[in-house]
Amino acid sequence: MSFIPYGRQHITDEDIAAVVEVLKSDYLTQGPAIETFEKALCQETGAQFAVACSNGTTALHLAAIAGGIGPGDRVVVPPITFVASANCARYNGAEILFADIDPATLTMSPLVCRRILEKCAAEGRPVKAVITVDLAGHPCDMQAFALLKKEFGFVWIQDACHSIGASWEDNLGIRWKVGEFPAVDMTVYSFHPVKHITTGEGGMISTHSEALAANMRLHRSHGIMRDPAGFQNPSEAFAADGSANPWYYEMQKLGFNYRITDIQAALGTSQLRRLAENIVKRQAIVAAYQSRLAGLPWLKFPQVADGVSHAYHLAVVQIDFAAAGRTRAEVMNRLKADEIGTQVHYIPIPMMPYYAGTVDSAEIPDSLAYYRQALSLPCFPQMGEAEIERVCSSLKKALA
Repeated sequence: MSFIPYGRQHITDEDIAAVVEVLKSDYLTQGPAIETFEKALCQETGAQFAVACSNGTTALHLAAIAGGIGPGDRVVVPPITFVASANCARYNGAEILFADIDPATLTMSPLVCRRILEKCAAEGRPVKAVITVDLAGHPCDMQAFALLKKEFGFVWIQDACHSIGASWEDNLGIRWKVGEFPAVDMTVYSFHPVKHITTGEGGMISTHSEALAANMRLHRSHGIMRDPAGFQNPSEAFAADGSANPWYYEMQKLGFNYRITDIQAALGTSQLRRLAENIVKRQAIVAAYQSRLAGLPWLKFPQVADGVSHAYHLAVVQIDFAAAGRTRAEVMNRLKADEIGTQVHYIPIPMMPYYAGTVDSAEIPDSLAYYRQALSLPCFPQMGEAEIERVCSSLKKALA
């Protein structure tokens, strides 16, 4: 009996061939495969520009830099997300404010966010940016946050590390892909092995702003400018005849080495071709879980808002462990004994020692209530009927 992890990469012969082709080429990094990957993501998501980088965390950091987040700025983040969603702003010296989640969809509550925005505005220190998180693959309330952005004027960064390929429908009946909606300043993706597509490690930021894209590309590679059109020291950059000196470059910003390789980009481009079919498989897996676990009295699934096509990076369930007479650790260990891996997504960020004292627990009751009941079941495209049945049977036994 093989082990069933909560997530697993899916590598095909086509993926391997794409990587081998790059390995035989002249470029292993900073070559044409990166731009090909960026253009493929734009085509997939409907964004105008995309900037590939080394991982999802660096993607978030580049977005924070391009958004002008700096020391003393206030940035709103949901408590239920991976720590990188908050850390990206802290790297720049910002103050993190936590807005509780909507208990139905598990994404940031627009109503709670509004209260924070109003309070900060009244204090004369308005919020600089809001980082929404599409937890498990469910887009946040896009229309509500677009209205908040219009009213309060913050920078909107959408953490879509779970939701590439998801979509939603607005009140006019227009369907939008994640990454397509123009009200969002920057949308961030992760290509970790358990995500919808993988590059091993990798990330991307999409935007409709050419200026933001240029800023992120500059910071992605040490802040170095190599385009003669952007040089700031013409006396050094150009020869007497006006031609650019062939050796010349300028470091114009304090940037980073956040580059992705052509090897990774080739893998990502190949994987993108299967994104749509793999999301359909993930949706079918969750539908099977919902059908087979419907009789368990202590278990429920998060809701899906009207008009949303959920990407299901994660198959999250909520279990009233106290009512079931089991601790979460006991349930996870019983599943592990049956060779089934589970996980918790996530421990609320304010519970981390580094962020201790940043928010009172009374201000995030729905995040804490969700955390006490959260469990992520296995969900990846290669799962078959037998594996789904194993998970359901084992979970029923653990809760019996």
